[in-house]
Amino acid sequence: MSFIRNKIELIRSGGLPVFWQQMRALPRWFLRWYGTSKYTKRVAYYSFSATAFLRPNWAVGHALLAETLISLGRFDEAFAAWERAFALKPEFWAICARIHQTFIVYGQTRMAQNVMQRYLDAQNDFAREHQLDKLGIRFHSEFLTQIGHIGLLDSYVKMGILGQRSIARPILLINPGLSNPCYLDYWRSYLPDIIADPVTLEILWPLAKYLEDRFNAVMDSSGQQIYEQYTGDMGRTIQAQWENEGREPLLTLSDSDRERGWQCLRDLGVPTDAWFVCLHVREGKTTLQDFRSANIKTYRLAMESIIARGGWVIRMGDPFMPPLPPRSQVIDYVHSRIHSDWMDVFLWASCRFFIVNHSGPAWVPSTFGVPCVVTNWCSQGLLPWFSKDICIFRLNWSEHEARYMNFAEVISSALAWTECTEYRNSQGIKIVENTPEELNDVVIEMLDRLEGNLQYSAEDEDLQKQFTRLYGGRSNKAFSRIGRAFLRKWAHLL
Repeated sequence: MSFIRNKIELIRSGGLPVFWQQMRALPRWFLRWYGTSKYTKRVAYYSFSATAFLRPNWAVGHALLAETLISLGRFDEAFAAWERAFALKPEFWAICARIHQTFIVYGQTRMAQNVMQRYLDAQNDFAREHQLDKLGIRFHSEFLTQIGHIGLLDSYVKMGILGQRSIARPILLINPGLSNPCYLDYWRSYLPDIIADPVTLEILWPLAKYLEDRFNAVMDSSGQQIYEQYTGDMGRTIQAQWENEGREPLLTLSDSDRERGWQCLRDLGVPTDAWFVCLHVREGKTTLQDFRSANIKTYRLAMESIIARGGWVIRMGDPFMPPLPPRSQVIDYVHSRIHSDWMDVFLWASCRFFIVNHSGPAWVPSTFGVPCVVTNWCSQGLLPWFSKDICIFRLNWSEHEARYMNFAEVISSALAWTECTEYRNSQGIKIVENTPEELNDVVIEMLDRLEGNLQYSAEDEDLQKQFTRLYGGRSNKAFSRIGRAFLRKWAHLL
């Protein structure tokens, strides 16, 4: 009730303009309070329809209507509503980003791509018309929000080195709440122009939207800025060329970070001559993307295999994760006194390999040349592209047909991209976590590979080729390897 009293007081003190502003937001209050059932969505739909009718020149009203229509599965109508919003405010990034993301989570990647490409084309047309493109600079801010996005700077820098990116000078704009300042500092040798001053940022933001590269839409050397869903094709193409030319990883851990990192590990009881594997298992953060999370208990068998080989396991993540039970040769680093941004970087760069589920850190260790075992991956449309990595992903179970969907069905459908549990439920699809045995098998495969004891059979190589053909081949694209035992087990889904 205090929420309502606060709103009434706000309206009383602000008069009619504030009253109208708060009434426009009423459907959003309703959804926040009462959830996202079909009933509440329909209430929101009628409310936003009325708002769009009463204020036809208010772009946000049309955008809110579009978002509600998407949640109701009325995608064509939603796109038309977004077009009305875009016609009124083509420069309004927040509208396009919101509608784009909502289309994505409901599996409508084609419409999401159209939204983003229309926005990019409009901004680039404005920049050329007003000669902003003559400034010879490109801005970046999206790279700096989450750790995985910072990791994607790897592809961006490699594009520049390989001559496939615009020659314009890149300038990074640092948003508040930078996820890992130390890791970003490692990129300064390639991207020295990093601006964090609030006053300067305030001056540059209005200009930046007309000259901004995004992690899935980079201005190329021909002056084209093509939106690519989750950087998949771009990342795979760039990494393939990089590896084919025998180039080294971009980042190297500094001697000072290496020395103080090992000192911290020694303080926790890790011998200097020991080797260790880092483990990051993302746990529930949002209901929208709860299928990205996994149960760390299912990784215990894999942890035991590492310990049996003489290694240590260092659990990474955030302090909100539940503590691990005590175990020799296991360090619950996230709950230790040494947890910090620079120590994260040390661990990513120094571990023998990194075990991770569907989470941003999956893109980081490879920038230092450290291989990853990527597990419980959810988006088959965006598989990791570092060839040293080994990946296994979650399967999709059709409750309507009582069977697992085959890989081709998933890759060719919205399920390859969607990050919305609600959408999957509406399609009768349940996403299935990797089993403890599958996790253990892929970890043992990496252990054997790094010890030089791994040999792939002709059958294994044929299964890999069959899988990559589902993506149109791999002649000029890089892919992580799919776990050997995993592909053998699920060969009938190829």
